[in-house]
Amino acid sequence: MTNWKSAREAARRTVAWPSDATIAMSIGVALEAFDNQSHVALQAQKGTRDAFSLSYGEYGVRTGVWRLLDLFDEYGVHASFSISGKIAADWPQVVAAIADAGHDVVGHGWVNDRFMNEAGEEGERRTVADTLDAIQAASGVRPTGWASPANSSTDKTPDIMLDAGITWLGDDASDDVPFLQDVGDRVIAVLPKANMAANDFVHWIMPNNGTEVFFQGFRDQFDTCYAEGLAGFPSWTDIVLHCHMAGRPSFIPTLRRTLEHAKAHENVWWCTKQSMADWVLSNPEGFQR
Repeated sequence: MTNWKSAREAARRTVAWPSDATIAMSIGVALEAFDNQSHVALQAQKGTRDAFSLSYGEYGVRTGVWRLLDLFDEYGVHASFSISGKIAADWPQVVAAIADAGHDVVGHGWVNDRFMNEAGEEGERRTVADTLDAIQAASGVRPTGWASPANSSTDKTPDIMLDAGITWLGDDASDDVPFLQDVGDRVIAVLPKANMAANDFVHWIMPNNGTEVFFQGFRDQFDTCYAEGLAGFPSWTDIVLHCHMAGRPSFIPTLRRTLEHAKAHENVWWCTKQSMADWVLSNPEGFQR
């Protein structure tokens, strides 16, 4: 074996999924609130209140979430819903319905146009506690997973999360599969962005693409990872949906194609983020870095 191949084999981590699945497949859904602007804003200046932009974001909790819940029920899949604390406080019946349908509830900041790295440590701790409290009050379930608004975590975030009872964190893009991060004498599971190829905001809304770009990115990633799994190196594919984007009628045919593509393959582990984190923490072999 040549030197570079030896180095490659030494660096490669081999993970295992339940029932020796070829690939893990998960669905991430954001249900977000905003103070001033959502993702589509008529005024570019950050912090300026934009009524139209806020109405665009509110579509998610009024309409989009129900369309997605119906579709997930049709396909028999469960998603991980990253939820703003303000959504849980203002729309508890929606968050309760998500949990009642068997989906994951994940902490996602109080609102999504205020970032963790702007709050300071005490502000970050308050945001985490307030968000988890609101979601628990609405759903009866206290989240044990967290994804920061815009991935805006800090060096203090892992400690803050563990103090708050969080077992996994999603603010990372350094790998294809989860890994365990030591935090002093404690450990947290890190679930990196296995969804860089299939994000409705990044690939559809922001660049004004057609919806087919989302499916193409997902298909290419899924097929590559599935082939690697067949070769003995199981991997993970995730998608990111926002209720105020993917919940609109024009996106649903693309989401159907996405789910049907994955469903057409055998030996896929359909998991939530929490079930993946639980597996990683219970089976640390292969998840060390």
